[in-house]
Amino acid sequence: MSLGLALPVFAYNIQDISDTPVLNDFVLGPGKIEIFADPGDEANRELLITNRMGKTMNFRVEIEDFRGSRDNPEAAVVLMGQEKGPYSLKDYIKPEIMDFSLGHGQRMTLPIKISIPQDAEPGGLYGSVIITTSDPKSDLKSEQGKATGQMKIVTRLGALFFVRVSGDVKESGFVKDFTLKNNQKFYEQAPVFFNVLFQNDSSVHLQPYGTIEIKNFFGKKIDEVKLDPWFIMPDSIRTRGVQWDKKMLFGRYTATLAVNRGYQDIIDQKSVVFWVIPWKIVLAGLVILFLIAWLLRWIIGSFEIRRKTA
Repeated sequence: MSLGLALPVFAYNIQDISDTPVLNDFVLGPGKIEIFADPGDEANRELLITNRMGKTMNFRVEIEDFRGSRDNPEAAVVLMGQEKGPYSLKDYIKPEIMDFSLGHGQRMTLPIKISIPQDAEPGGLYGSVIITTSDPKSDLKSEQGKATGQMKIVTRLGALFFVRVSGDVKESGFVKDFTLKNNQKFYEQAPVFFNVLFQNDSSVHLQPYGTIEIKNFFGKKIDEVKLDPWFIMPDSIRTRGVQWDKKMLFGRYTATLAVNRGYQDIIDQKSVVFWVIPWKIVLAGLVILFLIAWLLRWIIGSFEIRRKTA
């Protein structure tokens, strides 16, 4: 006889991954998810969480907004904790479950639903799914640990969700600066380090990309460094470091940056000049030349003395 009770059906699943090494960590992927949506749309995505801790662990799912920064260009994003961000997505992200446990070598496929409200304005919405883990044994002893002053170690990883709601948006950004790291103009040898500072004044994140072209003293192109797309949050600035490594360098070089802003094919260009002087090699060469000159002078002098005494 049926009791007429509807049992919940969960879309998540857990798999056993054979030969999983013990690395004392867990893996979350993908780390970045982009979604293009209209107001009222629903999107479904999945996150994969793999336990490599060597033992069973508890996991908890949390939702946080994130934003960019105008004060710290080194920070790609700033997590907002319990606060709402200026482009908040946290109320629209719904994980399938919020708590679960995984044994070593088990992988959870966690469905995430993103529901965009009908009245959403065009532009960017940004939120993150944070996965935290802790040892079940330490959870059982947490009260005792608090009493003895011990701290429970919790590991956190996050997946960033970038949602762009369709419609007219403000797109405005530019390369604010292109410099050598620490304003270093002279190098003994490669690598040479560049900093690209991009400012985004848009209502959506931008993903600029480009190249750095290197020319020698004679204006001849000797190399080119490709800059893959990177993201800058709305109303923020972000620095990207670039390393150029090439052997056998000597003299004056010019590096020219060309960056596509990521919209309307607008290109920003800036240049810097630097020198590569391998002074140790140059000094050794001068010493050798001096010794050769001294030796030749000694030989010539000895020859003249012998000729005079002959």
